[in-house]
Amino acid sequence: MSRHFEACVLPMLCLPLLCAMLCGTVAAGETSFPGQRSEDELRREGFVPLLDGTSLEAWDVKPWHEGHWTVSDDVLDYDGQGVRSRRQDPSLWTKQAFGDCQLYCEWRLPAAPEMKPHPIVLYNGDFLMQEDNPKQRATRMRLDAGDSGLYFRGSTKCQANIWSQELGSGEINGYRTDKRMPPEVRRACIPIKNADRPFGEWNAFLITLEGDGIAMMLNGEQVIDVPHLPDLPERGPIALQHHGDRVQFRKIWIRELD
Repeated sequence: MSRHFEACVLPMLCLPLLCAMLCGTVAAGETSFPGQRSEDELRREGFVPLLDGTSLEAWDVKPWHEGHWTVSDDVLDYDGQGVRSRRQDPSLWTKQAFGDCQLYCEWRLPAAPEMKPHPIVLYNGDFLMQEDNPKQRATRMRLDAGDSGLYFRGSTKCQANIWSQELGSGEINGYRTDKRMPPEVRRACIPIKNADRPFGEWNAFLITLEGDGIAMMLNGEQVIDVPHLPDLPERGPIALQHHGDRVQFRKIWIRELD
């Protein structure tokens, strides 16, 4: 091998190692993907942890939650196998009620995605229906890794969806599907864009509730901005949603604005 060839090849051989070192530096720093914040950043901005990575002290853990919602290695894992009944809500709620606030939350859908039929949502919030059967939703096949979300103000209607739908996460399903709501509200509850990262990777929500309005950033991009959600309660607890699918959370921090 000539010295000239060695001089060209050796830097190329070192490039993967250099990339790995740089990636490690980024991951260990304050930001490893758009929208992600370090605990130091959150603390400086006045956030406090709801999930500290070691316990569920801030959460109202019921006997039926045990064994399903588990914390290990700074990650809260929900197996999706909780049982819902009239007296048992498998969703996990905070002990404290909150009003105006900002919530930072990292989440991911860790299950292996499978092809499943998904409904098609129109620009006005309605579902596309089949031409030959107007009572049946039209669907298309799409990879699906699960469904979950966050509830706010004690209301299952005010939800930041975490899911596999083409719309992208952040959709406010309870208001979007309520045909009693004004058209502008229903349209605003559909994400502006799909900002989800690939299945299995971590995502970061920054959600702001002020008065009866809500805005959501997902991975550093604005996806929802609704100035008015009718009949939204002034205060209430926050929940991590049971939807029968596995989901993981980490770094859940909150800053009260009122």
